[in-house]
Amino acid sequence: MSSVVPDTQDGIEVGQGAVYDLGYRPHDGDRLGRSGAFRAMIVDGTRRALGLRRKHLAKIIPWGLIAAAIVPAVWIMGLTYVVAGFGLEDTGPWGDPAEFFEYIGLLTLLFVALTAPALLIPDREHGVLAIYASRPVRAADYLLARAATLLGLTTLFMLIPQAILYVGISGLYFDGMLAGLIENGSNLPATLGTLAAFVLGFGGPAFLVALFAKRFVIASGVYVMIMMLSLMMAETMPRATELLVFKLIAPLSLMGHPYSVRDWLFDQEPEGWALDRVGLPPWVGAATIVGVVVAVAFLAHRRYRREF
Repeated sequence: MSSVVPDTQDGIEVGQGAVYDLGYRPHDGDRLGRSGAFRAMIVDGTRRALGLRRKHLAKIIPWGLIAAAIVPAVWIMGLTYVVAGFGLEDTGPWGDPAEFFEYIGLLTLLFVALTAPALLIPDREHGVLAIYASRPVRAADYLLARAATLLGLTTLFMLIPQAILYVGISGLYFDGMLAGLIENGSNLPATLGTLAAFVLGFGGPAFLVALFAKRFVIASGVYVMIMMLSLMMAETMPRATELLVFKLIAPLSLMGHPYSVRDWLFDQEPEGWALDRVGLPPWVGAATIVGVVVAVAFLAHRRYRREF
């Protein structure tokens, strides 16, 4: 009778299984469920968009844009309290919240162009959606968390400089800051309404591009190109035209709609955006912004419901 002797290597039997006690213990903490997963996705999205806990190169562009948005407002506020005789006439266009949107609008466009792809594309590129799908998370939860992160960061990007400017300009009033805050408080509804128009008007198209783009750089470039082309389209349209074809094309000038809403809310002379050139009322721009956001929400859910 022959016996089978197992192969050995360095005194250890080869091909034999071994069980090790790794000290595994089941989770004994709170089970946070969908609400906890939703909050975790917002925190993760915020870190990713701002480059937190990442290499220094990932922080340069987003924080550089944030600094570019805040520094002028801080500069004016500093001059208010440091330079003697500094008055409202010295603030230039930055002293007017409506004019300040002219400056911060382009910065917001670039910030959104970076943030939206950063929130959506890496999850598809690295197969993270399968991990989300294994948790108590639905497609609507995931998309809502990503959209909330984009809208929240963009709102803060525009709101913080405006708030600093509001306090700084109010400090120039001869009757004291409190009187200035009350006097300038009349502009707050128009400022917040314009801010919402920029956040939704720029964020909706960026989210749509990020839904289908496969690379971060491509998504950012395509989005900026689309918005700039829509702005150039307004410049090529004749002024005060009554042709129907231009009235139908004007709502496609997506980048100009937030500015048209600003002129409307601040009750100032229109600056020749697409809607103004064809004689359409500015509320058409607001309606177009809302329509684009609704369409993007529908397409996003349809795009991702197969992943969850």
